[in-house]
Amino acid sequence: MMYNLIDQKHNINSFMLSGTDIILKNEKKELFVNDKFICENVDDFFISGDNQSVLFNTIDGLSSLDKNFNLIHKKSRFFLNAVLKFSNFTFQTDIESNTILYLNNNKLEKEVELISDYDWEFLFSNQSYLYIYDKFIIKAFCYSSHNFIWKNILQEYGEIRKILGIANEKIWISMYRGGIHKNKNTLIALDSDSGQMIYQTPNNFDISDWFVELIPEHNSILSIHGKISTHPADSPLIEINAATGEIIRNQKIESLYNENLKIGFWKVLNDKIYFTANKDVLNGTHIGVLDYHTLEILWVSKVDEMRGGFRDLQVTENKIYALDTGSQLHVFARV
Repeated sequence: MMYNLIDQKHNINSFMLSGTDIILKNEKKELFVNDKFICENVDDFFISGDNQSVLFNTIDGLSSLDKNFNLIHKKSRFFLNAVLKFSNFTFQTDIESNTILYLNNNKLEKEVELISDYDWEFLFSNQSYLYIYDKFIIKAFCYSSHNFIWKNILQEYGEIRKILGIANEKIWISMYRGGIHKNKNTLIALDSDSGQMIYQTPNNFDISDWFVELIPEHNSILSIHGKISTHPADSPLIEINAATGEIIRNQKIESLYNENLKIGFWKVLNDKIYFTANKDVLNGTHIGVLDYHTLEILWVSKVDEMRGGFRDLQVTENKIYALDTGSQLHVFARV
């Protein structure tokens, strides 16, 4: 397996992948799809939950792209800071009124108040519930009855760092503890129908609060995070069965340790772990690929002309996209 650097795009603010298409916004707030200019004065953009629609905010309000990436203006009274779509149901946010707008076939059916002033996000599971969470609380909204049906306050386990997803009717959540308990991050699982706690990992496992993901292709939870050091340091890997909570693997990645590579961002696709890594204290310096099962390095390369460290990594079957802190997007293609 080999990859070659095929492009370096400059002044990139953010990007997303939708299948093999790349949507990106530059520092001039211009939106592009596959290098085709779409629109200017774009504040934020989103890909809907069904991965079919691109929506974004402009000075004129909400706009979107059709399946051929043609621009559609939808002037409205609200601006998005999150969007989630499934079938004919769309959930959008109104920043000014602090509500979620619940639409059915683009007809407003209900405005749902948010649960606090904290930052919050959506998680959509199936055709029954919309899950809303903030720093300590997660609530389930039933869109057939238009009511919240359960709430769970999770403060005793720390702060909700991220919702990993839903597998086997369990909502997997990464919890973070600061202060003297900062090394006691934990994973919990709630029953998706009742919100009841059904699983918590023991605190003696070195689980990352952020570099942890639900891997649908393996029905498992994977946690990998590197240590900051000028010398070789562990990159602890823990894998958990998403159905049972059983610890499948708990080990350091020897191949990275032997090369003095400390893993940073990573993504799993088709039994491979794509990663960024550093050899010094702060800066990301390398891009590589690990075998998911053996954890052997399949390919690794130093990235030239880096501007600081990495801040995003996304992959397709044949390409790797890595955005550095200097707003430079590095694109690698498989050869």
